[in-house]
Amino acid sequence: MLERFRWSTPLGLVAVLVCCLGSEVRAETDCTPGRDLLPTLDASARAAIDAEATAQANGKGRLWRIEKPGQAASHLFGTLHLTDARVTRLPDSARAAFDAADEIVIESTELSDPDRIAATLMARPDLMSLPRGRVVGDYLPEGDRAELARRLDAAGTPAASVQTLQPWFLATSLMMPACEQARLAEGEQILDLALADAALRQGKTLSGLESAQEQLEALASLPLETQAEMLMSTLSHIDIMPDLFETMTQLYLAGRIAAIVPAVEHLAPSGTTPEGAAEVWQAFDERIVRRRNHLMAERMEPILARGNAFIAVGAQHLIGDEGLVALLRATGWTVTRADGP
Repeated sequence: MLERFRWSTPLGLVAVLVCCLGSEVRAETDCTPGRDLLPTLDASARAAIDAEATAQANGKGRLWRIEKPGQAASHLFGTLHLTDARVTRLPDSARAAFDAADEIVIESTELSDPDRIAATLMARPDLMSLPRGRVVGDYLPEGDRAELARRLDAAGTPAASVQTLQPWFLATSLMMPACEQARLAEGEQILDLALADAALRQGKTLSGLESAQEQLEALASLPLETQAEMLMSTLSHIDIMPDLFETMTQLYLAGRIAAIVPAVEHLAPSGTTPEGAAEVWQAFDERIVRRRNHLMAERMEPILARGNAFIAVGAQHLIGDEGLVALLRATGWTVTRADGP
């Protein structure tokens, strides 16, 4: 489940939060690039990953064309919320669609305004903080408390300074590889924000589908026990996080979107028990993936009616029976892959 969390969570929001709270959660200094782990798997494991990916509707491709008779076509592009130059450099088909669009849409335009996010957190501290009197160690086994403290100390963050933050934030900030954190600290932008900046420079209309508060509310709605499970899973796999992110990146660049989750799950099984992991995923899938997909699809309708838009959201939101491609088709739009067969 953690890998679904890693892939589906609004990591753009987390990246901004990591920068905003840099005095509390600091990047490690050792930036060692990861390696793609797929080639290390045997043929049967790769076949199982491919089979699971094939079972997902609309599981290949990053760029989709959306159209109806009599209306200007728009495009839907799946992003990876990272600063990696291989990710932020759009493929030619997506670049052409972006340049031709009148309106650029990302998940939340508030990601480019850290002051507004900080104001949201000041008004709603419950979105990131634990209930009064509780600390994150209250939700972890004793051994994991010690491991969390050790990992935070290694990153230059005293455990006491973040002990009242909800586990979801600690999990997502710790899972972010050192190279990614270093680029964020240097001011480099994730793909979504780079697209937003390019839109403004070119004089295009920039719109968002969600507010930062809505994204935070979705994350904070996860039961604290579920968040703790995510954090424990992160701690158990933290040493291979650079490799997991590189594996995800390679699959993303190849357009094999639906293969990302099964691949990383195979490489880093999550959950203390299979039953516990299933319960966590059920809660996460409902709150972070499916609810947001339906909300995004609803808010896209007036944008698509205007036409000639380029809509960029996390690629995981495109796939599956309740992914954006399927939901838009269900409301009468013709949606076809625009970056390959």
